[in-house]
Order: sequence, then C-alpha cells, then structure tokens
Amino acid sequence: MATGVTDFIQISDVRHEIDSTYPNPGANTTGDLQVPNNGYSHKLIGHAFEFLCKAWLYRHSDDVIVPTRHASTDIQSDDEEGWARHERIAAFPDLTVSVIDGKKWEQGDGGPSNQQEWQERNAERPDWDQRSPHEWTVDDELTKLANQYVHTGMNTDGVVKAALLNAGWQPADDVQSWINRNAFEADLLSEMSELFSLLRQQDWGDPTVTFEKPRFGNFRHILPGEGDFLIDDLLVDIKTTEKPVFTDAYWRQLLLYYVLNDIQRTLHDAPNVSRSGHEAFDDKYPEITRIGIYFARHGDLQTIDIDDVITDLDRYEEFRAWIVDRAIEENQHAQINYTAIRDILTDPYDYKRQQSLFDY
Repeated sequence: MATGVTDFIQISDVRHEIDSTYPNPGANTTGDLQVPNNGYSHKLIGHAFEFLCKAWLYRHSDDVIVPTRHASTDIQSDDEEGWARHERIAAFPDLTVSVIDGKKWEQGDGGPSNQQEWQERNAERPDWDQRSPHEWTVDDELTKLANQYVHTGMNTDGVVKAALLNAGWQPADDVQSWINRNAFEADLLSEMSELFSLLRQQDWGDPTVTFEKPRFGNFRHILPGEGDFLIDDLLVDIKTTEKPVFTDAYWRQLLLYYVLNDIQRTLHDAPNVSRSGHEAFDDKYPEITRIGIYFARHGDLQTIDIDDVITDLDRYEEFRAWIVDRAIEENQHAQINYTAIRDILTDPYDYKRQQSLFDY
C-alpha cells in the first residue's frame, strides 16, 4: 500500500524538511474548554462529530462536492434538454446514515461458527486486510431525518442520535451487558448535543462550495491524502481533543494537504500527465488561501493565512519539489512513468539533494 500523508510526516527527514523550511506558525486556541470529554471512545466521538459537521455544512453550503461520487460520467445537463459529458454531478448529495446490523460471523454459509472463530480468522489476516466484524446497513428513517435537518434545521437531537449510530454506537437494547448503558447513553447524547450546539454558533460554516473529504486528485503514487473539509478557500481539520494546542503534527499534515492541493491544480491542465491514480472528481480543486483547525470542545477555529507563511515563491517551489521527489522515492510504482510529473514539479528545481530519475 502507498504511504499516505499521516505516515509520510513521521519520516525523520520529512519532519526535518518541513520544520526547517516552514516552522509551525499555528496558535493555540484561546477559547475555554466548554465541552469536557466524559471518557467515551475518542474514535466514536470523532466519527460522530464529523457527521454532524457534514450535516451542518450541507445545510449552509450553496453546493457540496463529494469527490468520491462526482465522477466524469454521462449526466443530465443543466438545461435538461440533453446530456453533457465530463461535468460533475449536479444534484446536491444526500446524507446517508448506516447502522450496525448484527455481526458478520452470524451471516452466510461456510463461515466461522461463532464469534471467537471469527476473531481468530480475522487476527490471521494481514494488517491491510482487516475487516470489521460488524454488518452495516443503511437506515432509511435516520437517513430521512438527517436530510430533513439539512433542509429545515429542525430536530437537532435526532441528528445527534443518527450521528452516533452512524459512528457505530449500539443502543442499550442491542447489547447484553452488566453495565448500565442507558446512563452512559444519556451522558453521551448530552456531550454530543453540546458539541453540536457550539458548532451551530460558528460563523465560518456558510460557504459557497464545500468539498467533503477532499483527496486532492488522489495521485496515490506520489502521496495520497484526505482532508476533512475544504470550504471555499479554507481547508479545515476537525479535532475533538480537549488539548488546546495547535501541534507541530497538525501543522505538518495541513501543510502537506496544501501542497497536494497545489500539485493537483498544477498538474490538472498539464499535458502528458497520466490520469492514473486520480480520484473520481475530475475538475480542478479551488485554491487554498487558509488552513485551520476547529477545536470542537472549545468552539474555536484557529486559522493560518498561507500568504503569511509562503512569502518566497521560489523557496516554496523548491520545497514542493523536494516533497514530490521524496514521496516518489517512498511510493514509486514500477508501472508508472513519472517523467511528465517530474518535468513539471521537480526538474525545474534541480538541486544537490534531489535524486535523478535514473536513481530509480
């Protein structure tokens, strides 16, 4: 599997290159902690709150683009008199709520006969082939409820419940346990409701266009990455941690997302660049001028203006060339010809640390 942004920034020379060229300019949140963590799964809270962010942005955006859905395909043109090719899907996407519906080991013939056997078989799979033991299904009623919120702004409590179930929470009636899950559930719903209330007070969620889970062209043989939301010119990452710190790790990740977006824009109209490795969305991503972290428990968005960081274009393009060169070294694919990409992104900035194509 290709090394993605999260693992790439863990490599020591990559961290050094970022930190020495563009040190972290991020400011810690100045807001007080307003919604403490009651001790529930960070993963559950994070996934559920991300769904709430989607619902909120769907409600306030003029348009939403989901790159994994918006493919170049035959779609109806705006005038509805014919069909146009190579345009993104015009319909505003719907939210979909999926819930856990039993366990996979309970299904099918010839499979494991009990949960222990399923776990043993799952443990024998390689890391890249791990699968959830749960069966998921789309819940039509919750899906309808979530989309009603998008259109009307009503029933926020119902959307919170839908978000938790979509993230994998199982109601007390579905789980046999000696723990009083009803009490936990009440606290969990209260916590998520408070986070959602803080979010709805924000003034940055009124964009013209929102990209959900931007993949920046998905040039997976250079460096794959996936952000949370691209809101007009703002790339924002959502954090539900109690810590108010704009960490170096956050900065490195967001900076590389900016670089990937810039690469996608640079290569989009370039001749002789293979389309292999692109995501379904086939248009050019918008230019990013700000990147930021929304600290959900503090109700505070901390942003960085790119123009305050990248003040020397030549220096930035050499930095971008180094990142591309190092990412190709990490993710090189024997069936991919990188010549056209390197001609545009690295060869014009040839310097002593850069490897030549003949080194591969």
